[in-house]
Amino acid sequence: MVSTDSALYTTVEKPCAKINRAYACIYFVAILGLIWYRITHIPNECYLTWIVVFGAELGFAFCWILDQAFRWRPVCRETFPKKLSDRFEKELPSVDIFICTADPTKEPPLNTVNTVLSTLAHDYPVEKLSCYVSDDGGSILTFYALFEASRFAKFWVPFCHKYSIKQRCPDAYFNDRDDYPHKNLSYAVECENLKNMYEDMKYSINSTVERGTVPQDKWKDHQGFKEWSSGISSRDHHSILEILLEKGKDSDVEGHDLPSLVYVAREKRPEHQHNFKAGALNVLIRVSAVVSNAPFILTLDCDMYANNCEALREAMCFFMDPQTDHQLGFVQFPQRFHSITKNDLYANRLKRIFDVQFQGFDGIGGPPYGGTGCVHRRDVLCGSEPQKSSLKPSKLSVNLIREKSSPSEMLNEARILAQCTYEKNSLWGKKVGMIYGCAVEDVLTGFTIQCRGWKSVYCAPKRNAFQGQAPVNLNDTLIQHKRWTAGLFEIFVSKFCPFVYGIHRVSIAHRMCYGLYCLCAPSCLHILCYGLVPALCTLNGRSLFPQISSPWCLLFVYLSVSAYAHSVIEFIGAGGSVKSWWNEHRMWVIKGTSSYPFGLIQVLCKLMGISEVGFEVTSKMSDSEAAKRYEAEIYEFGVASTMFIPPATLVVINLIALLNGIAQVLKKGYPALEGMFLQLMLSGFIVMNGYGILEGMFLRRDNGRMPMSVTVSSLLATVVMCFVASNISLWHY
Repeated sequence: MVSTDSALYTTVEKPCAKINRAYACIYFVAILGLIWYRITHIPNECYLTWIVVFGAELGFAFCWILDQAFRWRPVCRETFPKKLSDRFEKELPSVDIFICTADPTKEPPLNTVNTVLSTLAHDYPVEKLSCYVSDDGGSILTFYALFEASRFAKFWVPFCHKYSIKQRCPDAYFNDRDDYPHKNLSYAVECENLKNMYEDMKYSINSTVERGTVPQDKWKDHQGFKEWSSGISSRDHHSILEILLEKGKDSDVEGHDLPSLVYVAREKRPEHQHNFKAGALNVLIRVSAVVSNAPFILTLDCDMYANNCEALREAMCFFMDPQTDHQLGFVQFPQRFHSITKNDLYANRLKRIFDVQFQGFDGIGGPPYGGTGCVHRRDVLCGSEPQKSSLKPSKLSVNLIREKSSPSEMLNEARILAQCTYEKNSLWGKKVGMIYGCAVEDVLTGFTIQCRGWKSVYCAPKRNAFQGQAPVNLNDTLIQHKRWTAGLFEIFVSKFCPFVYGIHRVSIAHRMCYGLYCLCAPSCLHILCYGLVPALCTLNGRSLFPQISSPWCLLFVYLSVSAYAHSVIEFIGAGGSVKSWWNEHRMWVIKGTSSYPFGLIQVLCKLMGISEVGFEVTSKMSDSEAAKRYEAEIYEFGVASTMFIPPATLVVINLIALLNGIAQVLKKGYPALEGMFLQLMLSGFIVMNGYGILEGMFLRRDNGRMPMSVTVSSLLATVVMCFVASNISLWHY
């Protein structure tokens, strides 16, 4: 007999918490020592550069203090889906799954198809699942791919349930023979037939996308194709809503019901603001309210397929636990990626964020909403307060429709809700649904939910819940982080600034964590200052650090060595390797001198009314040669991006400073080394970090090398900065 009051999950504080607190106290004392040194040793000459570097060190110190909030009380949670099934199988609530895509050229429709099929085959009662795909590009190619997916689902879903398949993404399943659990003849025949069907579907979708048009003979297969007969564009089209699979009407090949699958392309007009992904999700919230109105909503990106068929049950362990208070607003899963190199060349695994910082977030109030892999209460997204929460459908959602609507009336009402003028003079995007106003609407929405008194939890099951595809080249990685940092800084300069908004509902530590994220963009100032000023001072023979013989030198050595040692140990403890840690650090320097300053400039331009912060979709495609370089962990530059110029200039200046310093040491001996030792170590470290950039600029000859225009621009910038630094009076006062 199953106990009716046993917990469906456990929470344990990580043992490293006490060590982190002790280390933080010791390191903070060392920071105070650095501040004392800078104040009491201001030189008579070169004091302006001294003050600039001191300001950069204060910036690093402030960010370090904010970062300690993540490490104060990190927790781990374990769920018990088996207990949930034993006690609440018949009471499991319905779930609406939202999948967003925007551009069939950058986000291949086949990726969307695999995500859809993996969610339709979830280990969850089929009558309680509905899948909605938002196609913000309004593309007939995406609709065609989903139509093919709806036909394949009639074979794929029962196959997964029949053989209890763990991996329910067909592309991942057929490419991983080790996951095949059955060896009997009937399974082998069925699996082989299904694989051939999948390959046929894959070829049909990819060839159609390559042609750019759907053959006319395919149009007769579904009336929805007629929606494109009038000729529409991605930025100017009416609302399109088609039900490809309908619960209670469509069944699989074995006669069992299938989950619903609904295609939605909201209306777009050039003269109306469409609010990017946030606007698309708000349309899905409204449309799903009139079709299925499930009390829970799972949001996914189009390339983030379900890797763990029990993910929804994992989330329900938190929502349905009898010991959990009724303040739980959403459950966030970590973002995991399958397109990562062995040592994570571009640090796209985001390991420090999802395996360290989010656990810290979880211990002090809950993680932020990450935009994908998150299960929300519908009524929470619709603006309800914690005490009004329930597992029943949201009243706000029900009020959108007439209670007794025919199917045709329901679809007509849904199309009206997808019109671009529906939100005019309403609370949508302000207090209801996804919140508008920045490029990271997910983080902003999650933060405002927590400021209303809701909590969140972080669920990281042993088998990754969802897996996506990360950018596979440097430019797309930097563009992605530029968008994130710009959006986070938009939050900081808005009324939602975490240091002032939600003071009575969100703890100080929680706001410190959000504050660190929001200040990524301006943190480029102290990164650039510390990377450039000491190197330029070295070229001018000016020392900004204590001599080797000074006891203060040990303080600087301790601050740097202990910080990196702690970082490495923490990273390895989270399951990483030294090489992947090094790659993450290299990318931090590159992002800090490219994505961060460009994101900062974007927000400043918005504040001055010059331009808006855009939403750039990163490409998930690469050619075969680029793919080989990626697997070999060689930086892929390829395109002439202005974002490469700052980090390239930084590395070249430090290389010149290092060579000049070594020459001076060889010429003058120990006296030159004593005064410049720490500066030479800093320049050497930056050059080591940027070796991949130097290699791309001067040593490589393949198509992925640094474009000549970027190399020339970086060298010109280096010459100008070195010339100005050697002539302006700043360095002499």
